[in-house]
Amino acid sequence: METSKYTEDIVSQWRETWSAKKLQDLIASCENDEVGLPYFLKHFSKEGKILECGCGLGQWLVYLQTLGYQTAGVEIVPDCIAVHKRYYPDSEIEVGDVRSLPFPDNAFAGYISIGVLEHMIEGPRETLAEMKRVLRPGGTAVITVPAFNYFLRAWYPIRQILVDLVKYNPWARRAMGKSPLLKNTRKTDAELQELKSQLLPQFWPSIRIDPDKGPLFIEYKVKRGAIENYLNDLDLEIVEVAPIFHPYVFSDVCGKVFFANPGSDVESPRLNIPGRALNAIFKFLSPHFFNYLYLYVVRKKGKYSSKA
Repeated sequence: METSKYTEDIVSQWRETWSAKKLQDLIASCENDEVGLPYFLKHFSKEGKILECGCGLGQWLVYLQTLGYQTAGVEIVPDCIAVHKRYYPDSEIEVGDVRSLPFPDNAFAGYISIGVLEHMIEGPRETLAEMKRVLRPGGTAVITVPAFNYFLRAWYPIRQILVDLVKYNPWARRAMGKSPLLKNTRKTDAELQELKSQLLPQFWPSIRIDPDKGPLFIEYKVKRGAIENYLNDLDLEIVEVAPIFHPYVFSDVCGKVFFANPGSDVESPRLNIPGRALNAIFKFLSPHFFNYLYLYVVRKKGKYSSKA
């Protein structure tokens, strides 16, 4: 199965995701962001342009510009670009693939990749190599990937067995009085095996079975230390690595049970008292026990000269 097939899946999935978002709400939420914003302010210079790859509707491009930064963005979903341009026609934002960027070498002083690398079924190497190419010497990147934390390593294999036994098993569904979810089980099994043959063993894959489209690759969950191997191979300097907590990690496991505002669709949900207590216990055990993301601050080696 060709990578282009998965690229089409990425566009389809993110078109659905971003269509439910409102650009102005996303821009307003940037001010209270506790994941990327502290690291942007700490590591990025206002001298030189910052490129966000996989920028979605482009909320960070707008917000960082209000703080005095120069920004540009690339997004694979054309609908997102159209929405952004409707409100901000002068923004430097265009359709593009993060694995083959339409920019010259050494073009950017900064690079942002929030939740992008994990969606490449072939792995992050090609995307990171492009990042290195377009960053100028001394340029800095802030990258996040979803964590395959210690808790998920224990829970996900169990959950996968339950999903296979109950959700997709036609006999189990009939026993519960439900119709089979899949129209052609044999065809789906063949497609699933083909998809699995493309997966990388060092990551945990998230796969969704769509009743109409069949098996869809969603993303990889990333173990502690896995991305460092790629960064070292590319001779990039790792400035900082941080396990990042976010309430979304609870929803990934048990829905919105531990949210203080379960009925709202906010970008930064708050935990209720039981959720905060549980999170305190998890953090006490290890910052890698129940973290949502790994955040990397990376620098391209060398010194930039404007005369070069």
